[in-house]
Amino acid sequence: MELKENLIFDIGLHKGEDTAHYLKKGYNVIAVEANPVLANYCKEKFKDAIQSNRLTVLNVGIANETGVLPFYVNLHTSEWSSFDKVIGTRNNTPFEIIDVPCIRTKSLFEEYGIPYYIKVDIEGNDFLTLNDIPELGKIPMYVSCEATSIELLDTLHQKGYKRFKLINQANNFNPLHLRREKKRHYVTYRRIKHAIQHKMRNLIKPKYAGGSSGPFGETTKGDWKTYEETRQLYLDFHQGDLKTPVNYISWCDFHAAL
Repeated sequence: MELKENLIFDIGLHKGEDTAHYLKKGYNVIAVEANPVLANYCKEKFKDAIQSNRLTVLNVGIANETGVLPFYVNLHTSEWSSFDKVIGTRNNTPFEIIDVPCIRTKSLFEEYGIPYYIKVDIEGNDFLTLNDIPELGKIPMYVSCEATSIELLDTLHQKGYKRFKLINQANNFNPLHLRREKKRHYVTYRRIKHAIQHKMRNLIKPKYAGGSSGPFGETTKGDWKTYEETRQLYLDFHQGDLKTPVNYISWCDFHAAL
């Protein structure tokens, strides 16, 4: 399969926060969104890009086989919608169940080629896309996914990625800094900072939309680390066998590069 250096897969389109950035940067995008309401919203939002063949929006889910699966649409927080019932119905929030057709990421590679970058954010099922990255031949230059388990990092390493970053999505896309995360008043500082930024959001437009995955590839902040360094940092943040983060205000993405 051919590597297409101008192509990005946005697996978990949501409201198009990331796709808008990728299109602005000049990339073509294949976007996957399971929620039909959000998929239709983005089809209207990006109708010019779709008409010019720069964007394809697929209203499907990602699974380990082709078929139809129940999708839990969270009515409180759309980002929580998931094929995983526990995630899609978390905190006893209201939800509805719909049937959604599903495909494998493997079929996207076969139809559209190998993208330059894959962004994955599909609430508990990121591993399905990572598992389908080809074992042989060309693979994406860059991949990012939610850092919800150490196994995702292990899979990326097994697929051939050698450089990694653990990016704090809740702290302006800066690399995770363990000593800072452990500071006594850090959580209070971050809550105050977030409140100020929220109030100023209409006056000072952020570079990356709220809810987005932020920069990717070589535009991410900080130095690339080895697999071993990144793995240890993740484990230290989650306090090893305790599997409890040092705070609950930060959440991260894994970024991987060849």
